[in-house]
Amino acid sequence: MLQINVNGLTRQDPSGPENWGELLNLLEHGDGSARHVVTAVRFEGVAVPTFREAPTLARELSDIAAIDIETSTLGDLLHESAQAAYDSIAPLDRATARIADRIRGGNLRTVRRDIPSLTASLQTLTTVTAVLAGGGEAAITHRNDLEALVARLCGVVEAIADRQSREDWLAVADVLITDLTPTLSAWASVARRIWAV
Repeated sequence: MLQINVNGLTRQDPSGPENWGELLNLLEHGDGSARHVVTAVRFEGVAVPTFREAPTLARELSDIAAIDIETSTLGDLLHESAQAAYDSIAPLDRATARIADRIRGGNLRTVRRDIPSLTASLQTLTTVTAVLAGGGEAAITHRNDLEALVARLCGVVEAIADRQSREDWLAVADVLITDLTPTLSAWASVARRIWAV
């Protein structure tokens, strides 16, 4: 008989579903931020990172002895994403100041290595911000703030890339201090208002 553990609690083998895809559909229920989402799956103790892909969805439940499932609500996932992004703000701010200081100190070899890492982190923050703007009730009333932050972050990344392509390093340092630093501060302020992080 199939043993199903959801968030550490054993559940009876539900009648009806014949394959993993059907069971997944039963588990993911609710609307809005209360919607339950499966976040991790193990078949017989082995992690299944492909649990949303067609071959895994078609896997017959009769072929599996035990399934361990972790779920979360959409609201919790959005809050965790906001918290992780918020936690990245202080390190990004320190990296911004360090890179600007190195530019002004003439250490361009290090800067050429650090700028791509910084812009990649900013692009990730931009993506997370866009996702947060589109999801959850908490973001609805602050959607304009979040969309403005996406636009500001995109503008900063474009300005950095433009000055970097011209090798105008002092202008890159200026963008970091005069544009990026206040944008990161604004991001943190909006996140505290919306998610109380």
